[in-house]
This record gives sequence, structure tokens and C-alpha cells, in this order.
Amino acid sequence: MAQKIWMGATALILVAVVGVGGLQIWQQAPKNIVATAALDSRCDLQEAVCESRFPDGGRVAFSITPRPIVGLKPLQLKVRIEGLQAQAVAVDFRGLGMNMGFNRPQLQRDAEGEYSGTGTLAVCIVDRMVWEATVLVTTRNGVYAAPFRFETVRH
Repeated sequence: MAQKIWMGATALILVAVVGVGGLQIWQQAPKNIVATAALDSRCDLQEAVCESRFPDGGRVAFSITPRPIVGLKPLQLKVRIEGLQAQAVAVDFRGLGMNMGFNRPQLQRDAEGEYSGTGTLAVCIVDRMVWEATVLVTTRNGVYAAPFRFETVRH
């Protein structure tokens, strides 16, 4: 009897943890996405600045330095926007194939009109990790999402 109670309590706790985690992820997801740029799989943020274009003509250029991009090191994030009136800019980092937790640094506008800030990637237990960094540009009309992919190698 005690074993059934223990298993039932464990299952209930597990369901509650998964439910709370799912709710937090849902609440953190950007709302009001009005456009998503196509992913340019030919561009590698480990090598160069990458650019995405939206169907309405807006463009986002994104870079991460220093290179190579590695986990647990401060990273400089830079975004240049053309054709959009940004109210706020953030970069959402997401591990593909493995949940690496919520990681969305907010960027600040500089004197040249570009957005910059710092971020850090979590270190992964696997040797190679594919990441998606989505630049989120908040405008008066909603959020524009520009996805970029890159791979890190654990040293």
C-alpha cells in the first residue's frame, strides 16, 4: 500500500513540475509575431555577420563575437536593422535537440542606431550543439522574428 501511495505522489509531483515548466515556457514565448524571416542555412555566425530579410522589405543583420562562439564565455551581440522601426530588440537563444533553459538578453540602442549587448551560452554535455538565435524586433505593429543557426563545439 505504501508503495502505491509513493508512486502516486511521485507521478503527481512529476505532472505538476512538467505543467509548471510548460506554462513558464508558454509565458516566455514572444507574443504578437507578425513576421518571421526565412532561415538562411548558408550563413554561419561562427564565420561572419548574417542577414535575414522579411517579406515586407525589412532586414536584420546579426553578429556574435568573439569567434569561435563557445559556452560560458561573455559574447558580444550586435544587431543592425533596416526598414523597421524598432521599439525593443532581444536575442532568444535556444538549443536545438536539447532544452538549454530560457536565455533572452535584451539589447540596447547605441549612437549609430545599432543594437548591442552581451550574452552567454550554457555549456552542453554533448560535444556539439546546434543553437538557434532568434533576433526579436518589437515594433508598433508586433514582433518580427529573424532566426539564425550556429553550432558550438565543447573544448
